[in-house]
Amino acid sequence: MFKLKKEVSIGWLCKSLGLTFKGEEGLSLIYVCSKDELQNSALAFDKSDSHMHTSGIILAKSVSESSNVIESKDPRLDYIRALELLDMEIGFERNESPAKIDPTAYIGPNVFIDTGVEIGANTVIEPNVVIFKGTKVGKNCLIRANATIGGDGFGYERDNTGKPIKFVHLGGVEIGDNVEIGACACIAKGTLGNTIIENDAKIDNLVHVAHNCVIREGAFVIATSILCGGVEVGKNAWIAPNATVTQKAKVGEGSIVGLGAVVTKDVESNAIVAGNPAKLLRSTK
Repeated sequence: MFKLKKEVSIGWLCKSLGLTFKGEEGLSLIYVCSKDELQNSALAFDKSDSHMHTSGIILAKSVSESSNVIESKDPRLDYIRALELLDMEIGFERNESPAKIDPTAYIGPNVFIDTGVEIGANTVIEPNVVIFKGTKVGKNCLIRANATIGGDGFGYERDNTGKPIKFVHLGGVEIGDNVEIGACACIAKGTLGNTIIENDAKIDNLVHVAHNCVIREGAFVIATSILCGGVEVGKNAWIAPNATVTQKAKVGEGSIVGLGAVVTKDVESNAIVAGNPAKLLRSTK
């Protein structure tokens, strides 16, 4: 849930976007969020053909049982347009307070730490690391040299002229305790939620973790691997070097993704997969 700097009318938003609102007159907009968090005075989008939301304002197709709908032929595109407009014209509240760095943490030379960042006890940040706003790093972590954490992910949608419009990223990055992030790794922040790396996860050098990924406790993601947006890596799973996992795929607990594998669909728990596209070799149990 992300709050605007001031509330705006739905009428103004719809007029600016060239869209039609069907619902309760006089509603104002204060928050934006994902559809799962929808509440009063908040805006979300739903791409499904049939949907029912009883609170908040949903940007969706006209076939709807929801209460307050901004009608759209392409809800994701128009939601991105709405975020862009709101960010430029109104702005979102962001944490601008000084970074909170535990006195036992080590910060190497030439490290950039943005406002609103939190770094826990005994964490080591090696030289040339960049940590952007909205990032929380737990205790006893190691962030290796030249890593970048909390920058925008790669999220775009083309409008009807073909022009790409950037999905405004409002989330952050949550890193648990005893996590290692390798040299030159890139961890993107979330869009309407956070990218999450749980306790004891280990990420090797040159790994890319896209927006809204979740890496569960004790999972290993090895050198030059790519996790596309919204991927979930289960507890104690192993992603071998140079593997790629497609967006929103889930890699189950205790599973192994082989060297250079291309994962195009969910991987069951305790499975070993390899190849392009990745196929099941056997179970670990």
